[in-house]
Amino acid sequence: MDTLAGFDFIALDYDNDGKPSSNALDELTHHIGRAGTTDVILMAHGFRNDEGEARSLYEHFLQNFRAHVARPELSAQLSARTFAVGGIFWPSKRFSEGPSEDDGNVQGVGHGNSDDIAATRAELERLRDEYARPDQRDTVEQALALLGSLEDEATQDTFVALLLSLVDDPEPDPTEGLSEVKAQTGSELFEKLGTPIILPVERSDGEGSVMSVGGGRSSGGDGQALSIGSFFKSVAGKAGQVLNMTTWYLMKNRSGSVGANGVAPAVRALKAAHPAVRVHLVGHSLGGRCMAACAKALSANPRVQADSLSLLEAAFSHYGLSPNNGKGNRGFFRDVIERQVVMGPFISTYSFQDTVVGIAYSVSSRLAGDNTKAVGDKNDQYGGIGRNGTQRTAESTDQPMRQVGDRYAFPVDVVNNIDGSGGAITNHGDVTNERVTYAVACSVAQT
Repeated sequence: MDTLAGFDFIALDYDNDGKPSSNALDELTHHIGRAGTTDVILMAHGFRNDEGEARSLYEHFLQNFRAHVARPELSAQLSARTFAVGGIFWPSKRFSEGPSEDDGNVQGVGHGNSDDIAATRAELERLRDEYARPDQRDTVEQALALLGSLEDEATQDTFVALLLSLVDDPEPDPTEGLSEVKAQTGSELFEKLGTPIILPVERSDGEGSVMSVGGGRSSGGDGQALSIGSFFKSVAGKAGQVLNMTTWYLMKNRSGSVGANGVAPAVRALKAAHPAVRVHLVGHSLGGRCMAACAKALSANPRVQADSLSLLEAAFSHYGLSPNNGKGNRGFFRDVIERQVVMGPFISTYSFQDTVVGIAYSVSSRLAGDNTKAVGDKNDQYGGIGRNGTQRTAESTDQPMRQVGDRYAFPVDVVNNIDGSGGAITNHGDVTNERVTYAVACSVAQT
């Protein structure tokens, strides 16, 4: 058993399908018995985090979490507890053995777009080498061979069909828009990507701050919108965005497989071996989808309850927990609510400054529908929970993110949406700061 930020820590490694890559779960189970552990925190990282980046995320989070354990308003509940942490490591990116070139920074679906065909080729090769299964690599090779002739509409149709064939979702989520995207030809999607997509960065009610974003994106004259259409002027840029979207859907499916097939059985095993131990699920970005999938799997008979669930800028549909998305579709994770899988607090942070989730879902919205106005907010059919919180979910509450020391009281059997817009959560990766970790500490203290 390792230590991280003063906590007993063990790495729980899973492959693409959620199969454990070691006997670390057995080690954690035995450690709980030996150490008298009262609380286990299982944490899952997000998209494009390699091993070093994921470990850095966990360390920074736990450093701030540890400081809260001794706070006067929480010490009565937390100081006598003994914690162990299981860090989930899933292949969202090829794990490198050297230093991280990104230094722990979070990358999102908008990264890597370029009007340069060479850059698009490099991203496609990355898809082949890092994300595709061995049996899918020939399909990617066929797509690579088409890059030089994408001005032709028939070639666009074939190119997109090849890419989207990689997303073979056994249990499709109707709230994510993939079926609508797949129903169109590649040339139709390319045409839609030729019109600028306007992503608001300030809510229409005037709350929250305006975020200045560089890297080729431009804000409107009033500073209230972010145009990402400049990425898609050439066929190379459009191909690159379809490629990024394909990778995004692949990783969403993979994160769900890890949660359902890997993390959920781990929770069941821990609870079976140690019925009194509290198990807390924490997930960032697609790690939030991983933990939501874990909770959904725990709803199956015999149901097992997690003691708390914290979704931090989670990357899945803001209708994911809804009984009806407004079009008759049930949220993919609705069972988590109806089966009351979370015994204690269920919290979900969101921020209008989360442009990673915003861009991912604004592109999905454009391609799945026919939007020409600003997209990505809570009224968008294909918005994300990490940007807007839960929508069309009666069992939810909304409140602003509090200052450290201003303790929360979370009702149970509902989703407690916590709005970090306006400075508490400044971007998609800003989930290890003292205010976010304080909210998680308060939820853990309530169990």
